[in-house]
Amino acid sequence: MRRRLALTCALLCTALLIAACGSSSSGSTNPVTTELSYFPSGSPLVVSVATDPNSAAIKNAEGLLNKFPIASLGESALMSKLQQLGIDYQGDVRPLFGNPIMVGATTPTFSGGTASAGYLFAWVTKDASKLKSLISKLGSGHSIGSHDGATLYQAGTTTLAVDGATALLGPSTAAVNAALDRHAHGGGITPTQYSGTFTNLSQNSLMEAYGNVTALLSQSSAAKARAVPWVRSLKAYAVTVAADSGGLTIKYRLDTSGASLTSSQLPFSPSGTPSLAGSMPITVGIVDPAHIVGFAEGIEQATSPSGWAKFEARQAVARKKTGVDLNTLLNLLTGNLIVGSDTHTTVARAQVSNGATAARDLAKLVSAPKTVFAKATSTKKLGGGFYDIREGATTITAGVVGNQLLVGKASPAQLRSFGAASTTPAPGAQGSVAFRVGLTQLLQLTLKQAPPQIVRSILNSLGDITGWLASTASGTLGSATLSVH
Repeated sequence: MRRRLALTCALLCTALLIAACGSSSSGSTNPVTTELSYFPSGSPLVVSVATDPNSAAIKNAEGLLNKFPIASLGESALMSKLQQLGIDYQGDVRPLFGNPIMVGATTPTFSGGTASAGYLFAWVTKDASKLKSLISKLGSGHSIGSHDGATLYQAGTTTLAVDGATALLGPSTAAVNAALDRHAHGGGITPTQYSGTFTNLSQNSLMEAYGNVTALLSQSSAAKARAVPWVRSLKAYAVTVAADSGGLTIKYRLDTSGASLTSSQLPFSPSGTPSLAGSMPITVGIVDPAHIVGFAEGIEQATSPSGWAKFEARQAVARKKTGVDLNTLLNLLTGNLIVGSDTHTTVARAQVSNGATAARDLAKLVSAPKTVFAKATSTKKLGGGFYDIREGATTITAGVVGNQLLVGKASPAQLRSFGAASTTPAPGAQGSVAFRVGLTQLLQLTLKQAPPQIVRSILNSLGDITGWLASTASGTLGSATLSVH
């Protein structure tokens, strides 16, 4: 019986794979409202995957999947498994599609640093009679009565509730009964609570994820994190996944409207357009890196006062010895920072507000490496304004050329070349941080041997991953797109 009830859940989840899944926000909101009402308002994770085969989102996904012939093999395997169970996809499963399926974690707990959570599965299907017939064919457990008008089935502790066209699955009868009570009497996620978190995110997406983080942050283990104003302001998060013929796009939003934030308390600069440069497979552009340095130092002050005190003491000694400290140099990084890497060589170029001052400050700092840099063991002057700073087995090269501070695990020649590379605005960036990952190029550099032909055919269809991050007082947004040829 337990296996049969598990198969019921597996079958419904199989619907996600076969339907390719569309946005819960496209079409009637009533089923979405109903499904949300079963989940506690403080749920840390709820994933919504729509199942309407006629939606634009799914048709777009199908067009994308058609570029990968291997996808048809997976669909054939699923169909074969259904047939083995005595299930006809067209007659028994497809009629249920139309409204989104939701599955989520409901009650997070922490013990010994390990997180665990209860779960819930909710689906308002499109056909009550077909749902009843499907459950009958699967022989999903034995009936144990009803609650709030729903018929309950149980196998082991797993419980399935069926109320007309709605199926609800949980880890225990108590969990399912609690969900039914929330639906009937309130306490579930509201449409306003849910949709408000998705502000400025994609509509008609394949998949949506939502979570309320207030309960997680109220844990005693998060006390240090709450000392950071930005973390303390977090209320919820939202993620969307969408597809079109050009690729797959993931967007997210962190809702930070729980408290008032100043611009200096944001993780990234709230304004500016980043640029990229060079041909490295991994490239990141950041506007005003000094802003991020300030944010990071604020975290250290709030979460580790003793560690911050040691840093300040070390910098005070550096100022006494050299007349400057590390922040003296870092505060000059008010322009654009561009980082490039191939996982072996990493180079960075940062615009400084005054090149001559930056060169003098760097020269002074490297004269007392053990005082300024916590893990530095020695420095070496290379000429041309460059220095090697050794930290154990790692050597970092740094220098100032013109109005740029150049730093990296690279030679001075490599740093100069990267510093001279022309820049281009990050395409499509809507925030002060942008990135580009040449996926195929990166894999060619990291793979130790040629992959199988079927893997190569997939990789040849993949293009770059591009994306951006933006930060405002009400939320932090981000986007990443994998292009497909």
